[in-house]
Amino acid sequence: MRDELRNLLKSQDLNTVNPSAFKQVGGVVFPDQEAAMSLADFGTIVEAFRAVHLPAYGQAIPQSAKTSSITNNGDLLSVSGNTVAVVQAIEIETSGSDPATCNVELNGVMLVAATADPLGAAAVTLPYPVVVDSAGTLSVTGSSADLTLKCTYYTISQ
Repeated sequence: MRDELRNLLKSQDLNTVNPSAFKQVGGVVFPDQEAAMSLADFGTIVEAFRAVHLPAYGQAIPQSAKTSSITNNGDLLSVSGNTVAVVQAIEIETSGSDPATCNVELNGVMLVAATADPLGAAAVTLPYPVVVDSAGTLSVTGSSADLTLKCTYYTISQ
C-alpha cells in the first residue's frame, strides 16, 4: 500500500493537478512538493485538503447573506456555477386592496402556497430547508399585480 500511495502522489504538484480528475474517494489529492509520502502523512494531506477546499463543511460562508426580490411572477432566486444557496426566509407583501396569494416553486414543483392580507405583508413558512443550485430555480406564480416577494439566503458553496 505504501508504494502504491507514493506512486500516486510522487509526480503531482499544485500547478499541474486538475480537480475534475478526482473521481474516487482515496484518489490523488493536492500534495505539495515538500510532502513526505508515507501512510502517516497521508492523513495530514487529507486534512490539509479539507482545510482548503471544505472550510465551511456545509455551513454558511461568512458575509454571503443576500436578499433577492421580485414583483408579480417570475424567478425569485437562481444561482450560477458551483454556487449553492440555502433559503432562510421568504416574505410576501401586497400594496393592493385585495388579499394576494402565490405559489412558491422549486423547478416548477410547488413548495408552499402563501397569502398576504390587503395592504400587508406575511412571512412564508417553508416546510423544510430549501437548497438552490445552478440546476434549480426558486420561482413564484401569483394572483395579484400588486404582489412583491423577498427572499433572504446565504451560500454554502461557490
